[in-house]
Amino acid sequence: MIQFILIGIITGITIGLVGIGAGVIMVPMLIYNGMNIKEAVATGLVLQLVPQSIFGVIEYYKSGNVKIYETIMVIIGSTLGIYLGSILSTKNYISDKNIYLILSIILVLTGIYIFFKYYID
Repeated sequence: MIQFILIGIITGITIGLVGIGAGVIMVPMLIYNGMNIKEAVATGLVLQLVPQSIFGVIEYYKSGNVKIYETIMVIIGSTLGIYLGSILSTKNYISDKNIYLILSIILVLTGIYIFFKYYID
């Protein structure tokens, strides 16, 4: 059980620091620790449901980094997207194998993009 607390701590730090956590950090770590893709994604969704990031939001808001209108628009879009993605997954419109493939492609492409955009001049 301690590994799940450590996963939460690592994910929390990366979310608070660079905004990356549930999909890029936590899901692969949960899969490595025995969860299947659907269980790991469901755990990530619970993180969005529980207001554990309120303290981070407060800090970013106090420093003037929260754009209210844009944030609300992203929440609306994300809500619709999460609902559609959940249907695609839980109704098996996309196989588990292909979900792993999609995750892998996103991780690789994101890593390459960030590396070249911010590290290579």
